[in-house]
Amino acid sequence: MENNIKVSVIVPVYNSAVFLHKCLDSLAAQTLDALEIVMINDGSKDHSLDIMREYEEKYPGKFRGFDKPNSGVADTRNMGVSKAAGEFIGFVDSDDTVEPAFFEKLYNGAVKYGADICAGNVIEIIGDESNIHYQDRIKQEGFITLSETPEKVNLCRPYLCNKVFRRSIFGQDNQFPHGMCYEDVSLIYGILFTADRIALVPDAHYTYLRLRGDSISNSADEKAFDIFKACDIIEERAHRMNDYAVIGEVIQWVIISHIFIRVKRAYDDPNKQFKLKFIDRAYAYLDEKFPGWKKNKYYFSNKKNLVFRSKTLTKLAFVYCNFLPVKM
Repeated sequence: MENNIKVSVIVPVYNSAVFLHKCLDSLAAQTLDALEIVMINDGSKDHSLDIMREYEEKYPGKFRGFDKPNSGVADTRNMGVSKAAGEFIGFVDSDDTVEPAFFEKLYNGAVKYGADICAGNVIEIIGDESNIHYQDRIKQEGFITLSETPEKVNLCRPYLCNKVFRRSIFGQDNQFPHGMCYEDVSLIYGILFTADRIALVPDAHYTYLRLRGDSISNSADEKAFDIFKACDIIEERAHRMNDYAVIGEVIQWVIISHIFIRVKRAYDDPNKQFKLKFIDRAYAYLDEKFPGWKKNKYYFSNKKNLVFRSKTLTKLAFVYCNFLPVKM
């Protein structure tokens, strides 16, 4: 295949056989020419690798598959980046799908605005396919420069999946950290804040399926404490930027948001001790890292977040009471 690929789509695969055909079919149907799909099997124990080989045979040159021993999604994505040949890189999880023109819209948006990154919107399916949520934060096409308007980082969402990234972004300093959950969260903000320009395309949608019980984003267990490691990485990388004085409160807002999102996700967990432990760790972390965090103007401008100013109220609402509806 000639090295004129516009977008390389990286698909980490691990025990995904039940979802994989639907995912890869959506990628085979992409309208963007010069697109490649780089599938990395992370030691699956089901027949995911057989499905990958099926698409390699059906679409020679367009689908490329690689197999490796299980080592986690961070290593899998890093390997995918090393194998990618495209001008831009996109990421699709093996249980998700994209609309046919998704990567064409993102690529064209990046080119049109001379951007290092182009972001679209997300459709989230929770529980079953009748429970659909459109997360349309991006309302109009255009571009942003976070060095000038850092608070607009919220438009981009902290996802890999709704974006394409110029391949040159992924150098030695921008690799996914090994051996932890939330490796994407730990990396994405450093990339967003160092990009010269981020294009926004409202009519491109990525469909995220939140059905799998083994997903760390769905379950509350000890792995949830890795969010604090991810926040450490976000903060450390932000301090290396020349304009930390400008973006510092926004970075604090990002970290507060991620921590309390995980508090909310623990709401339905039956293990009360886990919830108490996680809430205690959340407040201890924020008090230590950001002594003035309860005055963050970005996070607490939303009145729904005021309950989190008090650890006691949070425990009452999320551990001892069942009256507080939680919408993600």
